[in-house]
Amino acid sequence: MTEATATLVVSGTPGETRAARLDHGRLTAITHHRPWAAEAGAVLLGRLGSRVAGGAMVDLGPWGDGFLDAREMKGDAPPQGATLLVQVRQPARVEPRGGTKAARLTRAVALTARRLALGARRPGAAVSQRIADADERSRLLALLKDMIAPGESLVARAAAVGATADALAAELTTVRAAWAGMTSRAETLTAPALVRPAPLDWAALLGPADPPPATVLLDDPTARAALEADLAVWLNDPPPVTLHTGPEDLFETTGVADALDAALAPVVPLPSGGRLVIEPTAALVAVDVDAGSGSARAANAEALAALPGALRLRGLAGSILVDLIADGPRLPGPARRALEEALAADPSPARLAGVSRLGLLEISRERRAPSLAERETGPVAQALAALRLAVRETRAAPVPALALYVAPGAAAVLRGPLADTVAAAERRLGLRLRIHDDVTRPVDAPPHVAPA
Repeated sequence: MTEATATLVVSGTPGETRAARLDHGRLTAITHHRPWAAEAGAVLLGRLGSRVAGGAMVDLGPWGDGFLDAREMKGDAPPQGATLLVQVRQPARVEPRGGTKAARLTRAVALTARRLALGARRPGAAVSQRIADADERSRLLALLKDMIAPGESLVARAAAVGATADALAAELTTVRAAWAGMTSRAETLTAPALVRPAPLDWAALLGPADPPPATVLLDDPTARAALEADLAVWLNDPPPVTLHTGPEDLFETTGVADALDAALAPVVPLPSGGRLVIEPTAALVAVDVDAGSGSARAANAEALAALPGALRLRGLAGSILVDLIADGPRLPGPARRALEEALAADPSPARLAGVSRLGLLEISRERRAPSLAERETGPVAQALAALRLAVRETRAAPVPALALYVAPGAAAVLRGPLADTVAAAERRLGLRLRIHDDVTRPVDAPPHVAPA
């Protein structure tokens, strides 16, 4: 596929919506939305657990344990066992060498839209630090002060630049309605409970520096109305949504599937014959530049041009160290400015920290979601792939029952966190899904589906 403009490819399957961005036919960003999971932005009711070094644990039941920083426990700290309304700042992570890092939580719950973020724990109006223009900051702050209600926390996000008072007021009305619905629902639930799923992360695909898409492709007709509503919020002139109705997998027909496979590999080829080698570790992301058959100067220049996009697509964050090839100044002035501009355009805050004494480029990128590798591999990924495959098989040849052969870890996910999703898929497809623990199947291998 060689589109001359940006395209959004949205694939909705049981348990997950995957939305990808293609620029000139090249995959540049992807986000995974799992409404059943404790994703970043999800709001849950939990029970305060024991105090630990640096904070306290929160029991989230089937969503695991969460961690509250000690700063969240100052002042009106509730007693152990108390019910808490919390929001996920960073979801739980499986460490590269084993073990799981608990989800990072906050009591400062906030609902975000394209231009505004609304909360209630720290009252007052504010403007995102990513808006650098002093006059625009003053304008937005004045508008927010006129709109804010007592007790509200209202923040103008980076996308609010240039927005009219009417546009901000309309968005605030929508967010307030969502807030009222969330708080009302929380009052009816017993902890632990998922109060509000995380929204689809449109900011990952529609950053302020990204050209707006001209085309949107969707393979789930039941999601069309919700998708069009989201696009109307995030885009001033949303493009039409085109339904993909054929039996072929939408990600495969658009080239997204192949691009994802390539992005899971550590090597990024460079035009002159060199390559970037990107290797995440438990502490940081290490990036090496290899000239290959080309020159060191060309490899360095191409590596600096390719790196911001590679980090964004792979969802890599934290501390990033880049080892350029020694060939004169590691980062001359024009190259530094170009790299800083590219990092500033990233929807996830990223910056060049400098060059170390050893000549390593130091970059930091905010962690907002799991990396692409964490999303596309492991038991959850295999379980969701099995459900996608079941949908495809049913469309091609309807049968009364399908057997899903997956690794035991993926089978546990299908029977546990995804049990309601499996039941909904059975009703929607009109068949029975039988889950089989295949002890011979690696957890990162494709699942197998066959008539039962």
